[in-house]
Amino acid sequence: MTHTFTLFILEKLRAQSFMTEEEFENVQYSLEILLINILKSIQVYFISFLFGLLFETFIMNLAYVLLRWHANGWHAKSSIACSLFGIATFVGIPFVLQETSFTLSTPWMLILSVIILLCVFFYAPADTEKNPLVSVSERKRKKLFALISAFSIICVSLFLVGAQVGTLLIIGLLVEILMIHPLFYKLNKRSYKNYENYQIHP
Repeated sequence: MTHTFTLFILEKLRAQSFMTEEEFENVQYSLEILLINILKSIQVYFISFLFGLLFETFIMNLAYVLLRWHANGWHAKSSIACSLFGIATFVGIPFVLQETSFTLSTPWMLILSVIILLCVFFYAPADTEKNPLVSVSERKRKKLFALISAFSIICVSLFLVGAQVGTLLIIGLLVEILMIHPLFYKLNKRSYKNYENYQIHP
């Protein structure tokens, strides 16, 4: 349904008339991902609202999205799997944290922050089979902005907010780190560094 709606929008905009085939495919993919993310977010936030966790879900999801914007990473193969992952992660984790009153201590936040920055440096950005990051300059740009995003969120979590919000921010980043880690790709039997299968562009 999302694929059909995406093509409908692009057809109404007559996008093919002023784009190359490659540009059209990239725009189509990006728009489809955006629409899917909007629909999934509505589902997650609705369930979060039912559990009284809107604020907690928003904070954790914000850190995740800000890093993922540049770091990219693993995507679920099916819409149902994507929905279940979103609900389990962005509703389930805040629910457990709230029920247990768990927060990370400052030493643990520092340790996890170092791990996050190292993983971003070594593994971001991570591409997918459908959207390989062929351009070397684009990968470098995304890595730089991913590092800036991660560092900025870590600074906020350590120095500008309380333990509860800081914990949610750090865990949100950790979720995205999982999404770009090669071991997670391997466990899910997905190919990593897909750009290596294509001619490298500057």
